[in-house]
Amino acid sequence: MNVQRSLGLAVLAILIPAAAFAQAPTGGPSQTTALIAQMVPILGIVVIMYFLLIRPQQQRASELSKLQTGLAKGDRVLTQAGIFGTVVGVDGDKVVLRVDDNVKLEFSKSSIVGKVDK
Repeated sequence: MNVQRSLGLAVLAILIPAAAFAQAPTGGPSQTTALIAQMVPILGIVVIMYFLLIRPQQQRASELSKLQTGLAKGDRVLTQAGIFGTVVGVDGDKVVLRVDDNVKLEFSKSSIVGKVDK
């Protein structure tokens, strides 16, 4: 008895909203207007994400690329490993840094993350 009653309530819970939807007035906004209204918040979020996350990251990558290509002898730099050094030579993709008297290390240009004020 309880199973039949709960089954009947479940069927009614499905059929009543479906019937109400089928009899909804058709004078409302068109489907394209409703679709546009739903897409506006999503597009707004995408634009906000672009200006808050993607664009600043692209600018930082561009600045880092300029820094790495513009390395010159005598520049004081910082590596990804946290090593400070002075550029002694630049050869293609390699940079030679002097980190102490008589201590020179070779690094990849891509491991240079910043210039340091003298």
